[in-house]
Amino acid sequence: MYRKIVVTTYLFIVISCFSLHNSTNAQTPTPILKGSVNGIVTVKKSGKPVKRASVSIKSKELDFKDKTTTDNDGKYLFSDLSAGNYTLRVNKQGFKNAKKKIELAEGENEVVDVQLKKETKDDGGYGGGY
Repeated sequence: MYRKIVVTTYLFIVISCFSLHNSTNAQTPTPILKGSVNGIVTVKKSGKPVKRASVSIKSKELDFKDKTTTDNDGKYLFSDLSAGNYTLRVNKQGFKNAKKKIELAEGENEVVDVQLKKETKDDGGYGGGY
């Protein structure tokens, strides 16, 4: 009789521990890691940074868009981005527009450098690229 009570009590404790462990895990959400896209915009022939270029990023699937301007060193940054497909566009007066496709994985920090070509008289003043 004593042995039956001990076994029953032991089984009750083991089952309770498993139930408590599973309920604790179920309440802890898995964090979603955010990513970023950054880079430097330069002039194609000279390699000099392009100051105050307009840089935009857009994802149709995520219904997201943002824009920024390059700093004096031609650098830009988009942070806190969800995983997905993006289109990066760069434009600056006097240069042809640039466009790049980006596939960003969860938590990925992607470096996307862009080289802009100077417009020529044959371009008719239009930046093109879009």
